[in-house]
Amino acid sequence: MGVLHIPYRPPKPRKYGWTAVNDRGIGLNAWMDIAKMAGSYVDFAKLGIGTAYLIENLDEKISWLKTHDIEVILGGTLFETYWAQGQLDEYRALLEHSALNWVEISSGSYPIPLDEKVALVKDFTRRHFHVMAEVGQKSDVSLMRAQDYADEALKLRDAGADKVILEGRGTGRGGIYGQDGALDVHITNAVLEVLSTEELIFEAPLESQQILFIREFGSNVNLGNIDHQDILSLEALRVGLRYDTMDALGLSAYHEHVGCGRNNK
Repeated sequence: MGVLHIPYRPPKPRKYGWTAVNDRGIGLNAWMDIAKMAGSYVDFAKLGIGTAYLIENLDEKISWLKTHDIEVILGGTLFETYWAQGQLDEYRALLEHSALNWVEISSGSYPIPLDEKVALVKDFTRRHFHVMAEVGQKSDVSLMRAQDYADEALKLRDAGADKVILEGRGTGRGGIYGQDGALDVHITNAVLEVLSTEELIFEAPLESQQILFIREFGSNVNLGNIDHQDILSLEALRVGLRYDTMDALGLSAYHEHVGCGRNNK
């Protein structure tokens, strides 16, 4: 097949360049196909919109994914629902029963006070969980300003969060995006004043959003809420095999491949 000169992508388990797939009910047969075709490109399967509570073969699914080197994390809305109903002990028991190492702590649906959210990050970290802490709300009307995002992101990182997620919803319309799917650059600019791109996960379910972040931050930006049908398409964007990112990654013209094949974070 030959060896193409493409940007460097670190192998799994990697510390950056993550692709987190939004699993809203993907069956095991579908995951088997994904693992065969594109397993090395998937870092996380996020069991979203509360599906982990409903899946009848949850233990089997989690075990299979972890055996195939795909980390599993339960979506933040499920965490918030357990919190709202005063059942965090039961939630921790679910994580421990399922041998899950990661937890998402968010307040997109329920207004968890920031001080309590910070305390929750510290608590789960003390219990040896890895934490993804999300900033942003799912509501169409958010009272959060750009500086609010930055302040909260910094507090959550300092509390021990491994990564801070910037809310984008599964639709790509909400959180850091307007209802037209356009990025609010004031938010991302404010957050990037206090955190590095490696510390962030940008939820980017729409192709236009994926292109924007790769063009701006390079092949190894962390992206979340990716549809399972877009895994290979996204990876092609990451390594400049699609027109949309070729020029940004330095691959659009014949130039003796100067600079290619190196880490392009």
